[in-house]
Amino acid sequence: MSDLSPHYLLNGLAGWRAASFEGTALTNAGNTLSLQPLPGAVRPLVDSSGSFGGFQMAIGVAVDAAERVYILDGQACLLKRFDPCRQQFVTLSCIGGAGSEPRQLWMPNGLAVSCRNNIYVADTGNCRVQIFSVEGLALRGIWGPFQVQRMGSNYVVQPVSPTVRFASTGSGCSGVSIYPQGTWQPWDVAVSSRGWTYVSDYENGLIHLFDPRGCWVNAYNGAGPANPPLVKPTRITLDTAGRIYVLQQNVNYVVVLAADGSFETTVSQPSGLPGQFCPVAVAVDINGQLCLSDCVARKMYFYQPDGDGGWCPGRCSSSTDIFAASLIFGRSGQAVFADGGQRVCQLAPQAAFPTSGYYYSCALDSRIYRCQWHRVVLGGCVPAGTSVRIDTFTADSQKTFDEVFSLPESRWATGQIDTDTTARQWDCLTQSPLGRYLWLRLMLAGNGSATPVLDKMKVYYPRASSLQYLPAVYREDPVSADFLARFLSIFDTMRTRTSNKIRDVARFFDPMATPANPPNAGGTDFLAWLAGWLGLSLESNWPVHKRRELVRQAHRLFALRGTPEGLKLQLELYTGYKPRILELFRLRRWLIVGNARLGDKSTVFGKDVVDRLQVGVNSNIGSLELVDYGDPSLDLFGAYAYKFVVILPRWPGATQSDQLAIQKIIDMAKPAHTQAELRWDEPRFRIGIQSFIGVDTVLAKIPVGTIEGQGTLGYDTVLGQPGEAAKRPSSRMDRACRIGGNTVLN
Repeated sequence: MSDLSPHYLLNGLAGWRAASFEGTALTNAGNTLSLQPLPGAVRPLVDSSGSFGGFQMAIGVAVDAAERVYILDGQACLLKRFDPCRQQFVTLSCIGGAGSEPRQLWMPNGLAVSCRNNIYVADTGNCRVQIFSVEGLALRGIWGPFQVQRMGSNYVVQPVSPTVRFASTGSGCSGVSIYPQGTWQPWDVAVSSRGWTYVSDYENGLIHLFDPRGCWVNAYNGAGPANPPLVKPTRITLDTAGRIYVLQQNVNYVVVLAADGSFETTVSQPSGLPGQFCPVAVAVDINGQLCLSDCVARKMYFYQPDGDGGWCPGRCSSSTDIFAASLIFGRSGQAVFADGGQRVCQLAPQAAFPTSGYYYSCALDSRIYRCQWHRVVLGGCVPAGTSVRIDTFTADSQKTFDEVFSLPESRWATGQIDTDTTARQWDCLTQSPLGRYLWLRLMLAGNGSATPVLDKMKVYYPRASSLQYLPAVYREDPVSADFLARFLSIFDTMRTRTSNKIRDVARFFDPMATPANPPNAGGTDFLAWLAGWLGLSLESNWPVHKRRELVRQAHRLFALRGTPEGLKLQLELYTGYKPRILELFRLRRWLIVGNARLGDKSTVFGKDVVDRLQVGVNSNIGSLELVDYGDPSLDLFGAYAYKFVVILPRWPGATQSDQLAIQKIIDMAKPAHTQAELRWDEPRFRIGIQSFIGVDTVLAKIPVGTIEGQGTLGYDTVLGQPGEAAKRPSSRMDRACRIGGNTVLN
């Protein structure tokens, strides 16, 4: 039975087709099935002095890449960071204080820290979002205030300024800022791993999207066929797939939007839990589970993905009286939440599991009447002390889950147990009677400290046994035929594995499909072995996709081997940029008697071209070269011979290892008798040093101003008088401009 035979695949990509989880969960962002981790205990974050950090209203919480906790105090308008070494909350300087000036805050609510080490604060009272750097706390930008207007089915925003209204009586000089109708009120901020930022707009019922450069892109109202537009959205969060989860004030469900802003579904109170339900905080943990904080029951509810885009109500927190006004999960899986008052707590993940749990699949339809289902293949890891039991049930008519769940144990068949699997794959024969539909029941068992982890399941149908090729006499007795079919399945499986290898052998000779080790992994992979057949040498630290492309283009590289075009192609395949190659013999413009004319392309050859050491002629230290090869009388022809320069731009994100790889490619591809020089610089315009337009030179407008922390003086920053940037350049280069003739570069 090969993978080409009909089968159902159940995994994180194809979906787990789950009907129910009992003590089990989809972990690792829905990619694996394991026992449900037990909830941990609540531990307050306290100062070394025993206080809770001096918070007046801990309203926002965030965690940076270094697992440092940031807390936003909404009443004091301060931002604090927990120092784990000092066990103390430290107030971040130059951020906060009540007011409307830059860096000041007024009625803030939301806080986020991006993977690019930027802090986002939803400054609700000032109708703006302020962005600070984690290192140095530099003010990187301010978004807003914006006025939102609807144009048909789209939205547009434009900057606005408030008007200040002063009191008619009294001696105070302060006034109240009045914003135009439709001005946004940013309540919460969420940042994706790619730098896209989402801001909930409490006033207009929208979710605003900003690109990684901080430019407004779009706004979503969350409306769908079965869902009204958002009203007063508050907390938002994102999952690894880019879905947006939105809470609304005094609404008892969560709105789930797709990455493009379209409505997907809603998540409401778990069934079987009576009473009111009002979620006020939402987050997604590292296993892809949705966590909601309920302000009525004062508990946290965990929903796990069912693998098909839906959510199954799972466990709730074991501790009671838990209220989170803001909630987030760190990279280690530990939840941190602020209660809106003076407490900040951690919900530590507990490394314990229940001793058993069940997974029920929905009906798998073969579309074959009285189908004989073949076998079930499990992929994953079953550590010592744990096990997975497979039970199956078949029928020719569709059944509800309640009917399947209430079946007596005698109706379930197969009953095979997988223990201590180290090969990451195990299979068993399905022993249920004939039936069009099949239901799977897995019982995962452990010792409390470990759990089996399943990556995938495959259910094959119909059974194709070697019994059909034997004389009919072997199938006359049903009991004997069943025993013989199960006995022959052992040899059928062995034959199938060999047949699959023979069938798939062609992919080993395809450079885009053959197995390859990740960068810097030990051992020789098949891709490197295949490259050795073609005489290519690949470095193990090169990215896999670049190694594959070099092998795929080997036939072109061999046809151009030893030529400038061949070297250009090989470098372009690795870097993605087409290099320039300058062969230095082309710089020869010697003025040879009888074979040259005076002009701008003629040069007199002199002794200083080679700079050989000659006593009394060229012997000043610093102006000579010790050249011990060649005949000095032939320097006219030897200068610049067999030498060339490779010019490549330094692309963003390039590292020292990339430079070493480029040099390695040049050394392998160039003729052995030649000398190569690599010029790998950032794009700048330096005549005589860098001047290849589009390669190592960029023509751009005069820089206007600079942003603190983002500019380098003398490189991309110009200091001048205010207003100079608005003036047109006083000179320009066109056809009538000749450098050295009527133009001087000074």
